[in-house]
Amino acid sequence: MVKKSMSAYAHAGRDLKLGEKTMYEITVKLPTKKIERLIPHLYQKGYYQTFYEVPLDVVTDANGYAFVERKNESTDLNIYINDFVEATERRKLVELLDIDESSLVVKEINELNYQQSFDDIILENGWVITTPDRMDTYDKEKRIVLDSQGNFGTGYHETTRDCLYYILNHDFKGLSAADIGAGSGVLSVAAALKGASLIDTFDIQPVEREVLYQCELNGVKNVKVFQSDLIKNKNVIQKEYDWVFLNIGTQENRDVLTSQRLLDCKNTTFILSGMLEWNFQLVQSMFREAGFRLEDKKQSNEWVTCLFKAV
Repeated sequence: MVKKSMSAYAHAGRDLKLGEKTMYEITVKLPTKKIERLIPHLYQKGYYQTFYEVPLDVVTDANGYAFVERKNESTDLNIYINDFVEATERRKLVELLDIDESSLVVKEINELNYQQSFDDIILENGWVITTPDRMDTYDKEKRIVLDSQGNFGTGYHETTRDCLYYILNHDFKGLSAADIGAGSGVLSVAAALKGASLIDTFDIQPVEREVLYQCELNGVKNVKVFQSDLIKNKNVIQKEYDWVFLNIGTQENRDVLTSQRLLDCKNTTFILSGMLEWNFQLVQSMFREAGFRLEDKKQSNEWVTCLFKAV
């Protein structure tokens, strides 16, 4: 599915850097497989902020778009630190990365430029997604604050924006919701800001720290985060929610609906996205056969978002 991030990150707590003006970027080109092995060791040695782009090809198949990693290729590993003592740092990294010292490139960067890599997103229903440093620019009644770390779900993709369109146009006061394939947790935050009393957030990745941080930025506390592969692990979801948000991909959506028996929940309203114009009917037919109707459909470019309710 297209929602696999094209970048990989490692982050620590939020007490890093925000008040400082200068940081250092250390770059070295390495095979991607070696980088994947090194990331945990970098973290253990105190290098909490790293970034690299995985070399990927975009392909299409029956399920839509997919990313295929190009094997045996190298890419730039960027390591960001605040305090840099060149000789000491170089020795540590040469040993840790098992490289020649001449491979390291060190650059001093302005932290404001590093932090402000995402523009504000003006949503069509008057809401805005903004960053912590620009949050006071907007009315707090119609803003979502997001400190994006490159996760899917920042609001730039059509599927996220269209899910937000439906969520922000509804009153969730006193209602429960499940956000499946949550990424940054922006849909959970939106539902909480619209009054949801309970939101359970599910993702196959360990996103709890990230999601709860986004909740803290927006002053919401009623979100719980669970890490699980809801396709492989059947019947993890044991409760019926008022709303379910499922924004992954056409086949993945179908698999989650089946493995978690979600179509047995006749009192639930569903927002389904991540589907494409040439295959969303596969999901629509599942809902129709289960006794649901297509309440509304929104399409942005080739991406389709559907709102389903029981008949």
